[in-house]
Amino acid sequence: MQTAWLLTPAQVYTVESVPNTKLENKSYVSNPDGLINSATVNQLDQLLTALEHQTTAQVAVVMLHSVGDQTDFDFAQALFEKWGIGRSNKDNGLLILFIEDQRTVRFHTGFGLEGVLPDAICKQIQIQKMVPQFKEGNVDAGMIAGVEEVVRILTDPAYAEEINEAAKSTEVSQSDFAWLIGIGWVIFGLISFFSKRKSGFSDSRNFNKDVPHSKMSSGQWFLLWIMIPIGLLTVLPLANSTLAFAGGLYGFFGFAAFEKYMRMNKSADSFIKKGEYQTVYNFYKENKGVLGLAFLFPIPFAFLRKHFTNKMNLIRTHPRICKKCGGQCVKLTEKEEDEHLSKEAQFEENIKSVDYDVWKCSNCHEILYEAYISEKTKYIECPACKTHANYVTGSSTKKAATTSSAGIMVYHYLCKFCKHTSKVESVIPKIVVSDSSSSDSGYSSSSDSGGSYGGGDSGGGGSSSSW
Repeated sequence: MQTAWLLTPAQVYTVESVPNTKLENKSYVSNPDGLINSATVNQLDQLLTALEHQTTAQVAVVMLHSVGDQTDFDFAQALFEKWGIGRSNKDNGLLILFIEDQRTVRFHTGFGLEGVLPDAICKQIQIQKMVPQFKEGNVDAGMIAGVEEVVRILTDPAYAEEINEAAKSTEVSQSDFAWLIGIGWVIFGLISFFSKRKSGFSDSRNFNKDVPHSKMSSGQWFLLWIMIPIGLLTVLPLANSTLAFAGGLYGFFGFAAFEKYMRMNKSADSFIKKGEYQTVYNFYKENKGVLGLAFLFPIPFAFLRKHFTNKMNLIRTHPRICKKCGGQCVKLTEKEEDEHLSKEAQFEENIKSVDYDVWKCSNCHEILYEAYISEKTKYIECPACKTHANYVTGSSTKKAATTSSAGIMVYHYLCKFCKHTSKVESVIPKIVVSDSSSSDSGYSSSSDSGGSYGGGDSGGGGSSSSW
């Protein structure tokens, strides 16, 4: 039934029009606009099925293009009440609502989960695990990371207590707090320093100088991450101001992040001078996560985002010098480059899995090829023809997970170019049932209620984050 919804055009949803997949096919994920792929839906269902069996907590994931003028809070509260997420005698439900056009994700908790998933923890999960992925267009990865963190908190009491305690304010003074941080910082810093000496610094013996990097020398690292923090933690408490203390820490970490960004650019520029343009482009692509620092450090990274993006774009149009004769290369147009591309390469461009840049030397007519794999493509390299045209056509359960053993999920692949088929197996975690859930007379499996939720209620707890 879900595959049929993927064919419908995006629409503005009301609470009544959102498909309740838990009732229809026992899926915890309602994804009518296809905002995440089927493999992600299957993975989330595996996680949330195991979670309900172990803890009785119910989590609904709803992915919508638009809810019109409704706020995410009002829509989430109304949908939570309509579906009754969570057990009626426990109110242990959670709604994770993703609204594409509002660029917002909301956690809406039932009364029974407000203790273990307070608003601050919900916000922390979103900011640390989900929003950075959403900013990069990786909705699937963001949803998986967020749900995995929720599952970990709800199934591990020790971990839940740990992060809840971390979110609470303490009664210790700034000087005591700084002293405790300083001791821990020195211990952890020294351990990191000696563990990184083998290959983690630019002056290490095994350091690879053939690719751009953002590494620093061991002396620079020791100064930045050991000596300067110790000095700050000694001086800042003297101001006897929480604002000054927080501002000092913000300034240090903001400076450290900015300094790393500048090291990245310095190394990249040295490779640009050597004509290693594609190497630099791939380096920037692999390090796009640095843009996520704009959320933590709006000054200066909010102003550097455009600089970073422009630099990536300019790399692909930067004039090339022919390595054979030293002549000037000219970038061919999309139409001109086709005669120089193989059928496989042209096919990859047609399905937008790979974008090729073709340069031709105006002197010796040497041809230079550069291949740029799309970040948003669903295609991977085919094991048979090596064309980036292999994609998932479906999945099946080879072996169901039980309480005593893990299961096996089989993903079926088809190459759109050569029609080669292949299969990849993935492990399904075994189902863990706690004693409390198995003996709880108030527990009823989803099959006992026809696949629907359990009648839980919410007081409006939770948090929202936008990007």
